[in-house]
Amino acid sequence: MTCPFLKEAQVKFCHASSVRKLIPLSVAPAGRAEEKCSSGAYLTCRVYQSHPMEGPAAGPCPCLGESLMQYCAAAPVAKLVPFSESLLSRCGNDSHRYCELYGSMAHPVAAGDEVDGIAMPPELRYAANHLWLEVDDGGQCHAGIDAFLSRVLGNVERIQYVWQQGLHRPAAILTVGGADWEVVFPNPILLTGCNLYLRANPARLNSEPYTGGWLFEGRVVEGTTNNLMQGSEAKAWMDQELRRIHESLQKGSGMAADGGLFATGVLNCLGRESRPALFHEFFSPFASGKGISE
Repeated sequence: MTCPFLKEAQVKFCHASSVRKLIPLSVAPAGRAEEKCSSGAYLTCRVYQSHPMEGPAAGPCPCLGESLMQYCAAAPVAKLVPFSESLLSRCGNDSHRYCELYGSMAHPVAAGDEVDGIAMPPELRYAANHLWLEVDDGGQCHAGIDAFLSRVLGNVERIQYVWQQGLHRPAAILTVGGADWEVVFPNPILLTGCNLYLRANPARLNSEPYTGGWLFEGRVVEGTTNNLMQGSEAKAWMDQELRRIHESLQKGSGMAADGGLFATGVLNCLGRESRPALFHEFFSPFASGKGISE
């Protein structure tokens, strides 16, 4: 599925000009009859005269070229790119959901479903340590932390990526309350990039964990989707996780749930000695007894 903001434009340009200026054919169509390029008047053009080419005397100019281009209608300044190049970018596939411009203009709904207030888009697959994965038809994938982990962490101050490219189990260091916490996607991914925008604005991990707050981008390899949950299985697991963390918080610190859901940033509300145990129990790659796939 291509981005809805990806538009097409037929353009004209001069092969002989030292600066290639692309002019959409839809611009001032009435003026086309007056231009030199489209008639025999091209013979009087100084650019043509400096680079003469054999052509019809009645026009159009042999230096006149036309091409199909594409551009982003959401961008403040339209940048025309060759039609074929959009297939190589996120614009021409499902990855456009993670584009900054698309997110700011389309305002896609992140939560297609929820469990007791925790958003769980049904198209995603979930790891037992609360990271999600989305795979498109071409094998391109994105991964990040789910809304449960995002709520536990609260305000993230800094993000560091362990790796940005290559075959790895993607990992990032999230700084919360001055302490560093490592989140690891438990299966291998051929990393092609990370969401570097989050280093300047880590708040998107909380406000948009499933869209603008994605962490890793890459391609699936053998084992990438092992032991991941989706649909009713994922919802049942999340329901169990909510019960477990409520019990853990009440037993370990005497903290009662507020309105049925634990408070945002609850990790930082725990005692310094209690935080590592809770984080390891729920968010390590071995959480819930499901280990790293080999």
